[in-house]
Amino acid sequence: MTIGKFSTMALAALAPMTAAAAQQAMPAQAPTSLPSMAPAVAPAIDWTSDEDGQRAADRLIALLEHADLEGFAAGPTMAVQARALLDKAKLGVEADRKAADRFLTDAFAGYMDVLNAPVYGVEYGDNWARPSRLSSGVLLKNALAVPSLEAFVTRQASINPVYDRLRHAASALPANDPARTKVASSLERVRAFPTRTKFVLVDSATQRLWMFENGEVVDSMKVVVGKQEYATPMIASTIYYGTFNPYWHVPYHLIRNTIAPNVRRQGVGYLKARGYEVVDRWAADATIVDPKSVDWAAAAKTGDLKVRQLPGGANSMGNMKFDFANSEGIYLHDTPMKEYFKRDVRALSNGCIRLEDAARFGRWLFQGQALPATGGREQHVLIPEPVPVYVTYLTANAIEGQLAYADDIYGLDKAMLARNVPTAEPQSAGAVATATSAAPAS
Repeated sequence: MTIGKFSTMALAALAPMTAAAAQQAMPAQAPTSLPSMAPAVAPAIDWTSDEDGQRAADRLIALLEHADLEGFAAGPTMAVQARALLDKAKLGVEADRKAADRFLTDAFAGYMDVLNAPVYGVEYGDNWARPSRLSSGVLLKNALAVPSLEAFVTRQASINPVYDRLRHAASALPANDPARTKVASSLERVRAFPTRTKFVLVDSATQRLWMFENGEVVDSMKVVVGKQEYATPMIASTIYYGTFNPYWHVPYHLIRNTIAPNVRRQGVGYLKARGYEVVDRWAADATIVDPKSVDWAAAAKTGDLKVRQLPGGANSMGNMKFDFANSEGIYLHDTPMKEYFKRDVRALSNGCIRLEDAARFGRWLFQGQALPATGGREQHVLIPEPVPVYVTYLTANAIEGQLAYADDIYGLDKAMLARNVPTAEPQSAGAVATATSAAPAS
């Protein structure tokens, strides 16, 4: 694919257009307000009549044994009950088979409700980065039609490679291990992201970025994330282009707290010395505003001013940045402040994510193609194919099969415990079968 270049004015329409194109390629979702065509009582899935169903039951029971870590508190107890019912059903009595099928179906529906529940505190900037959420009713109908129930259960329980490996590594944790809080919190947060062939994972807790291809880490680097008062938020979005030789659009809080007070003390020479200019709007053809005409006292109170820093060696964006749609103005970018990467704790920015090696990351995004030369005018270049980016917060993770823990620098684990959100309890499959999603079977 030939790399396309386009103007800053054209860029304004780029992200919405590409996001829309990605959404159009996704399966359509019917409005959830439509009446359901599901029966009032869903039939039980057949878990007991053949070897495939029994292997599926064994897989489900193994998952339920540790499902309290995933937010399904009833899971371990239901695993014991399901095992007893399944063993009894193997004796061949029809009533026992039906009882086991009904119980396993209800357990599966309850567990899937938890795995498909919305995740608190995550912003989806692009629908392509949003996981498919199938209702229990749709899942149960699909389960009745699939050629292999075992494969179906395994597929539906697989969230993404980060989640799956953490869940597996944590399955050996003792019930009283205090690290279970970190694991449960991290599993909830990373459940917000779907599996994609190629994606970026940014972890604010450890201040690292991972590049994934086909479920495997192919590269990693340090990052700098937001300090506590400007914590980097959790975001799922998509990178469509890179910006080279970028302007830095100064955030309003920095205009209010830093730039305006310094201009008032030192005069407008403060701006020129640092490559700042005031503009009337964010556009390539923006008009430069005479800083002497600005009410800097008012700007120091409100920050309501547009200030950008010219491309160059001193620019806070460095030589390149990688935008992705989100309401907080967060992006990945180069930085001239390389000394920050020598620190063990790198929660030092105003929210954006600084890359240890932006050029190496850029080459990965551009699939090895040469990056534009540094210096000169700002330019925006489409990457060969969109790449999802997941910004999350993992105080527990599985690294090479081993559990690794990080400090709760933003206090999100504590906040999760304080919310004390009730864990979803299992429902009768007859009740959950009234879901209306028209998503295709998977």
